[in-house]
Amino acid sequence: MKPLPLIRSATLTLLLLIAFIFALSTTAEAASYYKAVMLSKHGLVREAKAELIDVIYSKAPRSYRAKSYYYLGTLDFNENNLRGALEVWTELVRKFPSSEEATIVASRLDELAEMAGEVLPETTENAVAATYLRHGDFWSKRKAENFTIDSSWIETIEAATRWYDRVITEFPNSSASRIAYRSKLMTLLGWQGAGGHGAYGIMGDMTKYMPKFLETFEAFEAAHPEAPSLQGFRFQIAQSYWMAKEWDKTREWLTVVIKEAGEKSGDDDSFYSDLAKRRLEHIEY
Repeated sequence: MKPLPLIRSATLTLLLLIAFIFALSTTAEAASYYKAVMLSKHGLVREAKAELIDVIYSKAPRSYRAKSYYYLGTLDFNENNLRGALEVWTELVRKFPSSEEATIVASRLDELAEMAGEVLPETTENAVAATYLRHGDFWSKRKAENFTIDSSWIETIEAATRWYDRVITEFPNSSASRIAYRSKLMTLLGWQGAGGHGAYGIMGDMTKYMPKFLETFEAFEAAHPEAPSLQGFRFQIAQSYWMAKEWDKTREWLTVVIKEAGEKSGDDDSFYSDLAKRRLEHIEY
């Protein structure tokens, strides 16, 4: 009976060793995932995808494999490889249905499939059918491959902002939300119509769109107080009032730009604060 403690000790040592090796493996796979994220942020997308695929086919914990599937699909989508994104995300939902990442994409797969079907050519494995299709394509070379949409008489500002609002609502306090706020604000600022005919957003109707812009900006400022574009938008507000010859509002917002620069960094000599000071010297015209 005396050797029993030795056996128990050896067993415990073995279990600890196995646990240590597993921990090292998990750490390495986590490092690979975060390495892929870093690579993609610095434009090394090809290398990032290779790292993610390595994690997917490793014995990494399910959470990291799910993250890798999701991020790989995101990289495909950003490169307009819709079919690749669809295939990766479909696999994610099939293999890890209860993961947070699968929950995000599951309700969007049909929409993505619709998009992919519109912009990507489909293929067939039937050689005879493929031959017939090529014959037809020979005679219809000039046909459009993508659907055309006539947007005449459609409120383009409202159509665009609806989608930005969905991002803001469904993904609050995220990088996607920050991008959506910026895009919505730029849309509300507006643009000149083609050929100089008409204008959209604030450029076309200050009374209608400036209140919406100010409301959106206030929400953006509250949700993302560190967003680097805030000062630029403050100046755009001042400039819009200046172009509308609303001098008091112009002065008010130029003063805000200068004040924010001082409170943010303790130095009110930034690009936009300097620009605001110069505009304050020449407001009325």
